Amino acid sequence: MTNPISELEKYCIEKSTKPSPLAEDLANYTEAMHPLGHMVCGSLVASFLSFMIKSHGVKTILEIGTFTGFSSLAMAEALPEDGRITTVDKNKKINKFATSYWEKSPSNNKITALFGDGKVVLDTLTEEYDLIFIDADKKGYLTYLEKSLNLLSKNGIIIVDNVLWGGEVVKDFSEDEDKSAQVMREFNDFVSQNPSLEKVLLPIRDGLFLIRKK
Repeated sequence: MTNPISELEKYCIEKSTKPSPLAEDLANYTEAMHPLGHMVCGSLVASFLSFMIKSHGVKTILEIGTFTGFSSLAMAEALPEDGRITTVDKNKKINKFATSYWEKSPSNNKITALFGDGKVVLDTLTEEYDLIFIDADKKGYLTYLEKSLNLLSKNGIIIVDNVLWGGEVVKDFSEDEDKSAQVMREFNDFVSQNPSLEKVLLPIRDGLFLIRKK
């Protein structure tokens, strides 16, 4: 869930280093044509991810939740030539669409797509990642986080999207509320109360939780 882009967010996007025209075209097409287009992470989040990749010398990325491939492409473009991103999703049909955009980019060779249930696929991975971006089914967030912590490099960072869930997380619990709001509230509480994690929750777009091991 995301809120409509505010004038303030538009201003921030205008003043930030933007993703490539190809990546922005993919994001715009997704928002306009896909029935779940609102799920795309958006230009400001992509700019933030790119900044983090470049400023922290990130070379290996794991993305959990590919969707139409916008964030994968934006992050791949920010990686150095020897960098690589592995993106995981169970939807092969939508990944075919993502690939049609990736193939137009010089950064295409940095992207590897894996298919299947993320909870299962993560158990097959053996390398460490400098950055892990979680933006998949919300009910799986806790499991994804636990498995991701085992795959994180020494100074690696986990970034989790949609943790504010349209502002619903700050509202009082009600029986008829969106179940995802309850899931995200529980996830945020788990992270904030875990003494082994250093974290900061940022109100960028629909909320980004930055997490690292102490």
